[in-house]
Amino acid sequence: MALDDKLLAVVWMLAYNHEDYIEQAVESVMVQNTTFNYKLIIGEDYSTDTTRSICKRLQDKYPDNIDLILNETNLGHEKNGQNIYNLCLASKAKYIAMLEGDDYWTDPLKLQKQIDFLEENSEYSMSFTRFKVKHNTLPKLSDDKYGRYFKDGDAYILFDFDKFAKGWYGGAPTLVFRARLFNINLISKYRYFRDIHLFTELLKGGNGVCLNFYGSVYRIHDGGIHSSAKPLERAETASLCYKELYFKNINIPQLKIKYRYFHSSYIKELLVHKHYFTAFKQAFLFGFYMKDFDFIVSNYKRITKQMLKGRRIWMFKKIKMAFQNKPKKKEFLGSQHYWEQRYQANKNSGVGSYGRLAEFKAEVLNAFVQKNGIQSVIEFGCGDGHQLSLAHYPSYIGFDVSLKALELCKERFKNDQTKAFYSMEDEAFVNTKADLVLSLDVIYHLIEDAVFENYMNRLFKSSTTYVIIYSSNYDAHEVVHVKCRTFTNWIAAHVSNEWKLLEHIRNKYPFDSNNPDHSSMADFYIYRKKR
Repeated sequence: MALDDKLLAVVWMLAYNHEDYIEQAVESVMVQNTTFNYKLIIGEDYSTDTTRSICKRLQDKYPDNIDLILNETNLGHEKNGQNIYNLCLASKAKYIAMLEGDDYWTDPLKLQKQIDFLEENSEYSMSFTRFKVKHNTLPKLSDDKYGRYFKDGDAYILFDFDKFAKGWYGGAPTLVFRARLFNINLISKYRYFRDIHLFTELLKGGNGVCLNFYGSVYRIHDGGIHSSAKPLERAETASLCYKELYFKNINIPQLKIKYRYFHSSYIKELLVHKHYFTAFKQAFLFGFYMKDFDFIVSNYKRITKQMLKGRRIWMFKKIKMAFQNKPKKKEFLGSQHYWEQRYQANKNSGVGSYGRLAEFKAEVLNAFVQKNGIQSVIEFGCGDGHQLSLAHYPSYIGFDVSLKALELCKERFKNDQTKAFYSMEDEAFVNTKADLVLSLDVIYHLIEDAVFENYMNRLFKSSTTYVIIYSSNYDAHEVVHVKCRTFTNWIAAHVSNEWKLLEHIRNKYPFDSNNPDHSSMADFYIYRKKR
């Protein structure tokens, strides 16, 4: 089936180290009996086993039915998935079906049945089917446990946010959805894009249905993305995913229910690992920000009970004393004052400018400068200069609000004629421009709205070609000197007619609450001026 205007469906598939499973997955797609054209697009993510050679052999076997994308490096599940989504949308197919390279379809009429239903019922955004679960360590397949939703004789049942909130996940291995409802920019909207994010966005476009037949097998094995993660890691990720989903879609009350449930599960897992203080903290933060004080009370009781059971009374007393003796909160005198006092106290620019995070930033920036022939760089927020010491820029001007930081930089680079440092308030340089303008770990430290507004305007006005921002991109204000902002909203409202997002690079070390000093909530956002 050649790629043409009559292509009705395209199948999205990812493959990485799936040598034991990929052939069965691909063949289960190829045996589909349909009255329409469809194509399989596989993203092979530089496997270290024989998956790639198997995929090549299968493409040779089905040259008109398979597009095989061979990544030259390992992109990771998220980036690889995004690339295949892009290709699926570029195919102009009306429908997108999903299947991971370690799962497989079991009904040769699966695709036909699902698309027939969607063709006849335009009000639905997606369809999926029942599925079986195969644990590699167990001899028999297990049921998906969704049979309780069906009554005798039901050919299908409605899938909406209410069922989603009650615990019905759906099942990505059987999913078929309308391509027009999927915007590739949805992926960059979220920090943690998972199947649940896709289901949420599709449900916003219309309810789904589950057809009452078994269409696939979902595998659970040691090499799986989900099953290879540790229980605490899975619980924390689930909580973060639903937190993000809820705050990005705050008008959907069912997501609040899901967030509450999964955050409670995260606290439960913290107790299993005896992380009592973190459990107290997470219970308090959720209850405070969600105005759910019953959550605080019920979880404090549960945590206290667990601590007593584990003979950890001393920790409970320590926490109680910490709350009783909590010092009065100092007045915050502004972001400029905060950083001046920090540098005057001989403190550095922060953990993000040192260690592996600094090396990651330097790796990205140096490669960009070299690749794009950048001759001049301006950075707003140069800090103590440690991050700059890892950089390779032909010409550099650093601005900062702290006079002490500028003093440190001038001393550090006193023998380097390619670098200069000035105060943000120095009007003589307000119109200075460069090929590339940088903002690294600065935006979420701009507490005052007026300061943020002025900073963003100057950031883009100072560049002739590129702006690179390294920052978080969501709204939160949990500590006095950090105010996370969805800065892309400001860009969309003020400069999107002149600037376009060229690339979004995810952090190599995304934030981990168990390792906060060596992980970060920031990503790279690279903008280019429109020609």
